[in-house]
Amino acid sequence: MSSSPRSPEEALTRLIESAVAGRAASDQYQNVDPVDEATIAQFVYVEEWLDVNGESVVGVTPGAIPAEGSFRFTRSADGRSTYLISYGWPGPQVRSRVLRPTPGSKVMLLGWSDLLPWEQLGAVCVITTPREMADEENHPCKQAFVFKVESPR
Repeated sequence: MSSSPRSPEEALTRLIESAVAGRAASDQYQNVDPVDEATIAQFVYVEEWLDVNGESVVGVTPGAIPAEGSFRFTRSADGRSTYLISYGWPGPQVRSRVLRPTPGSKVMLLGWSDLLPWEQLGAVCVITTPREMADEENHPCKQAFVFKVESPR
């Protein structure tokens, strides 16, 4: 069994990597008793992230899409939605060579209410992020940001 995470950020990274690998995201927390402040801080940090992005790591199947740089991928159990998880804010655009939305797909940033514009430019999928997100204060969460690509019915 691996050692306990040393920071809230490491705890979140482990949770995401577990989901991407197809392991239950909660496995790392079984039989853990949050008795010290560091462990409690990890739980709070991860729980705040899950409140916004939980659908991308809970009850998902590992993506058939390989990791790409700082991007990780999972897929909803019904296969209709693909989640691109970006470690760090990607800036004004998400650019992926491995993500291939079908025409008519809806793209959204979890924690943001509006749909995001996207286009396929040759081999690159380009998602335009909200301008308001240039200010870190407007980010819906910390550390890892989730873009949901929902295929049309």
